[in-house]
Order: sequence, then C-alpha cells, then structure tokens
Amino acid sequence: MNKEQLDEIISLRHTLHEHAELSMQETFTKGYLYDFVKKHTDLTVVDKGRWFYAFKKGNDETKTPMAFRADFDAVAIQETCHVPYLSKNPGVGHKCGHDGHASVLCGLALALSETTPPQDTYLVFQHAEETGEGGEECAQLMEEKKIGRVFAFHNRSGYPRHAVVYRKGLTQCASKGLTISFTGKPAHASQPEDGINPAEAIATLILYAGELVRSQRFTEMVLCSVIHTEIGHKNFGVNASAGEVSMTLRANREDEMDTLELLLRNKAQCLANEQGMQVAFAISDPFPETRNHDDALQAVLTVAKKQNLKTIEMDQPWRASEDFGYYTKKTSGAMIYIGNGEDYPMVHTGDYDFCDEIIPTVVDLFYALAFMY
Repeated sequence: MNKEQLDEIISLRHTLHEHAELSMQETFTKGYLYDFVKKHTDLTVVDKGRWFYAFKKGNDETKTPMAFRADFDAVAIQETCHVPYLSKNPGVGHKCGHDGHASVLCGLALALSETTPPQDTYLVFQHAEETGEGGEECAQLMEEKKIGRVFAFHNRSGYPRHAVVYRKGLTQCASKGLTISFTGKPAHASQPEDGINPAEAIATLILYAGELVRSQRFTEMVLCSVIHTEIGHKNFGVNASAGEVSMTLRANREDEMDTLELLLRNKAQCLANEQGMQVAFAISDPFPETRNHDDALQAVLTVAKKQNLKTIEMDQPWRASEDFGYYTKKTSGAMIYIGNGEDYPMVHTGDYDFCDEIIPTVVDLFYALAFMY
C-alpha cells in the first residue's frame, strides 16, 4: 500500500469506529463500507441485505475461486481509551477490532483494483460475528460460488506486533449459550411449604455443571461458565416460584459440547419432575469450532516466510469463539491472527483500540495470497 491509500484506509477505520453498531444493527457500517468499495475500486459489489461481497474476476477461468472474509459488528462495551474518534453510540464500541478487519478488506479491494488476480476473488463483508448469526448466513457463498479457499484474520494482543500467529487444526473453540428456566408454585414467604421454589434445583444444577467439567467423561477441554442467574424478586413477603440460570458452554469439540448440553438438560428435567416444576430451555449465540485446513494454512505460512514476517504457533486453541468455522465447514480455509504487541490492551476491554500499524501487514499478506497461483 502507498501512503495515500493507507491514510485513506485508516481514515475509513476511524469513521467506522465512531459509528460502532451491534450485531444485526450495522446499518451505517454496512452502507459506509459498501459505498467505499463501490466508489474507490473497480470491483463488482453485490448487496445481500445485511451484508455484501465484492468480486474481482480473474484472468484464468481454470483456477478455483478464492475468498477473503472480514466482520464489521461491534460489542456492548463502553470505551475508556483516549482517541479522537471515540464511538458516538453510548455503551457500544469496536472493542474487538472488527472496524480494522473490515478496513483491511477495503485496502485489499484497493490493491486488487490495480491489477487482476489469476482466479476469481471474493471479498466477504460480514455482519453479526459476535452472535454467530453472520457467519452461518454468509458462508453459503462458499458453495454458491464454488470457492476453493477462504482466509480471514483476527488481531491479537499479547503477541509481537505484525507477527503471524496460527494453529494447525482446531484454532478456536465451539460455544453456545444455554438458559434453563424453572417455574414452580408461588407462596407466602411465611409458608414456603405451600409453594415450589426453584432455588434448590438451580443450585443443584450449578454444582452439577461444575462436577461435569471436572469429570473424566470428556476427552478434550469442556467449560461451563455461569454468566447469570435470577430467582424470584426482592420481595421479602413472597417465596420465589420462578428462576433461571444461563451458562456459556464451550469445548474443543462440538460433539462434546453437545453432550455437555444434553447432560445438563437431562439433569434439569429430572429436577423439575422430582419437584413438580416446569422447565424450559433456550439456546443463544451458537458458534461452531473453527478448524484450519492444512493446505490453506500452509499457503499463509509460505507467504509469511517470503515477506519475512515472524510466525508463532499456538500450543492451545484460542478459547474465544469465532463464526468463521461455518466457512471452514464449507471449504478449505484458514483463520490466522496478527499480533498487536505484547503489552497491547486486550480485546473486549474498554481501553482497546485496533492497531492501525498492522493494516498494511495484513493487506500485503492477503494480496500475496490472491496471487499465489
């Protein structure tokens, strides 16, 4: 990237940062990115409603199409960093760096406008990564366009700036939110024996969840994080009759996460039956496991070596979930990470802001991948 292009992309990133929007609400963000690519590049831009993709036709029809994906939603975290382009939406901020991810893809679009890659190349601008909804929807393009490889990146703090961080195979865990709700029978607080209070069942279930994840039942890592519980209301004259507990289930393997969920459901149903309560279940924010394919990851590492970028292999998968797993279920792909710096603020904190210095690093890496064959 030349300096003029980089300045333009950084300015774009700062504008996106100022207008941070939550998942499924990214009206300004999607429109601003769409207009930028349409105005500043020669790529064909296709509007898909909540998301869009840009397309550059290759010069060799025998080559398999390739894709690059970036997300553009923000999270419900108040900013505490000190930058002149703070979010204008109270309580919503680009604290995961998706403003930077999308800006990198715009930088790649600028670069592709100046030449023609060998294969048809698609740039996927995806909504709603934080809830997992966007990836499931956008990944259908992989089959529709018969895309052979897809690449994405996430910025990561705690690693040297510009370093390419990666993991073979499983690179990010599967997760889902599980809410279990009990409905018993109301009674006066002076006569609790006349009612059915779900407190004991919820407490038992929470303890049972802890026993499960510490047991030898699972072959790989499983986690169950209690994120919220509520029983009754703060009325000292009324015995509680309804309550719920919400947990985030997380695992290296989706099948073991599903087993954990089934065991929790069965336990909750047994408790409800024993105590004469009704029980209901709800799932939120499901994410698949994200697994890198060897051929796609090797392509990244080959380019990184040619560009003299430091590469670091992770010993363990990143526990945070990523809906890029929907793409790698459809075709070969790789999710990599670019270091922000060892002491850089962590994502999903108020002090974090995407590191603009890594923008040209990723644009150059992706550009080289587009011309690898």
